[in-house]
Amino acid sequence: MYVGLIFFGSSRPYLRAPGPDFANKDKIAHCTEYGILGWFMSRALRPTRAVPAAVEVLWFVALGAGIAGLDELFQGTVAGRVTDIRDWSADVTGLTIGAGLSVLHARRRRAPS
Repeated sequence: MYVGLIFFGSSRPYLRAPGPDFANKDKIAHCTEYGILGWFMSRALRPTRAVPAAVEVLWFVALGAGIAGLDELFQGTVAGRVTDIRDWSADVTGLTIGAGLSVLHARRRRAPS
């Protein structure tokens, strides 16, 4: 459902992030948007068997990076929008942060006290 919301936003021509303008504002928006996706994916698709945390995070980042790539390609077909590798990089950064925080949070909750 959240991925649908991302693609809906991407389909809006001439979309700009709300608030005052400043350098790299759109990159922060991309990072935040995909950080949330990384968190959601990590919570919804958590593996049932034990795997190293780094492998778990990389799995979610790889999956999300594919979604982000498709999103960027789609944006190139919308009037007033462009495909930008820097936006994709911000997306992947957000995915890494979101999935990483979610995995760490879940492992701390499972750890014996």
